[in-house]
Amino acid sequence: MLTLDKVYHAAFKLKEVIRPTDLIHAPQINPDADVYLKTENLQVTGSFKVRGAYYKISTLTDEEKKKVEDLVNEWIS
Repeated sequence: MLTLDKVYHAAFKLKEVIRPTDLIHAPQINPDADVYLKTENLQVTGSFKVRGAYYKISTLTDEEKKKVEDLVNEWIS
């Protein structure tokens, strides 16, 4: 289950790899609501996906990392 503690933990882990991204006010989307867009497209990868991927990799055990390494080596050879 997602908890605030897990969110803070992930934010701490990602702090050194992720660019801070701004919120841009977008009243054109719905003039009756305060709509903001998060500019995740400004990440180095061009998307938010680096957040989830990096965090998942950072939580792998040594055994899991070795399995991933073996799979990648098999795939690229």
